[in-house]
Amino acid sequence: MNLEQMMYVLEVEKTKSITIAALALSVTQSTISQAITRLEHELGMQLFSRSRNGAYLLEHAKPILDKMRSVVDTVQTIKEDAQYIGESIHGELRLSAIPGGVPGIIPTIASMKKRYPDLKFELSESAARNIIKDVRHKQVDLGLIALYRDDMEQHLEGLRFVPIDEGVMRACVNHTNRLAGRKSITMRELKNETLVLFNDELVDLFVGELSQAVGEVDVLFRTNNSEVVYAALAQLDAVTIGHEYSFTHDRSVLHHDFSILEIEGVQRVISIGWVMRESKSSNLIIRRFLDRFQYEG
Repeated sequence: MNLEQMMYVLEVEKTKSITIAALALSVTQSTISQAITRLEHELGMQLFSRSRNGAYLLEHAKPILDKMRSVVDTVQTIKEDAQYIGESIHGELRLSAIPGGVPGIIPTIASMKKRYPDLKFELSESAARNIIKDVRHKQVDLGLIALYRDDMEQHLEGLRFVPIDEGVMRACVNHTNRLAGRKSITMRELKNETLVLFNDELVDLFVGELSQAVGEVDVLFRTNNSEVVYAALAQLDAVTIGHEYSFTHDRSVLHHDFSILEIEGVQRVISIGWVMRESKSSNLIIRRFLDRFQYEG
């Protein structure tokens, strides 16, 4: 048994998917699958129930997983303490994130607050361009944004960007939707679906490009509330559109209440990451937060 195997187990348990875990850890699916199989043989017990619908931790394996999490957390703490030894962590960190980005930030804030009680956090949600403006105007210290990769130079001049992920737009439907069993949907097929959308700049740009390509699409409503969107998917048999990062960090989607579909056709690549003023790049709280975020993510 080694640390790498335990990290694979924890990531699969969190995402309920070997595929998503492999993407998050930048390894192949077979690497994770084989590592977990070897660990199961070593322990003499099965950890996960694996199927086409995902990988789910078995009830009898939960105590084992808790001990693995404790070991991995301890190792991570040792690494961080070694890096920041002798440095005092206190003050305030003002964070802002795009819609869909907040759930992925909360575990890091909770973890930091537990370890450093004197730290204060302010967290808001806004559109990417507003976040960039707030960072420039010193209203926000650190912002989680999503931009088309080919637009980054134009919008981020003079700022520092720390990438964490890339992807494209996906469609999402309730698991009872007739589309749920499919892997993909065409843009022309989307034209015939009822759409419920997040208030998101990239979603609006994509829908605008979609309308130009196939004709006006049927948007029932836009909202900032994710619960409203998912209720509409279930009750109205609607479809929503968003970037991969938002879906892969949403617990409802990860627990397979919903299905994610590829949208066929050429798409512009979206970059997800943290933006800050260059002067903030050496800030101890920010560096510690980004280290912890990378670990928690």
